[in-house]
Amino acid sequence: MTDLEAQLRAVVRGEVGFDVTSRALTTMDASNYRRVPVGVVAPRDADDVTAVLAVCREQGVPVVARGGGTSIAGQATGTGVVLDFTRHMNRLVALDPQARTAVVQPGLVLDRLQEAAAPHGLRFGPD
Repeated sequence: MTDLEAQLRAVVRGEVGFDVTSRALTTMDASNYRRVPVGVVAPRDADDVTAVLAVCREQGVPVVARGGGTSIAGQATGTGVVLDFTRHMNRLVALDPQARTAVVQPGLVLDRLQEAAAPHGLRFGPD
């Protein structure tokens, strides 16, 4: 176990994966880029994200935020620590049809937002 992995395991409640399989699952997105991260963390909440950022900043390790991995330009891949938000931080927090706004966690899949908005006659524009 590396020092980085040990430090992350000590401060994160979510999953920390430095094994080959965990890393392989986040080597690509919808682009042609393939980058193998040093590790993957699935944070349970914002406190986990804060802890990961603090450890990685201290260690000088880059961090990549990953939602659904649908980027077509490689933004969801990286060689540092990948924060995989799809496992735990994937909820629709609030939908206000009158204000036409939604608050979502970073791992929410667009289809879930569209499903919640549809009964109100709303759609998220880019879709």
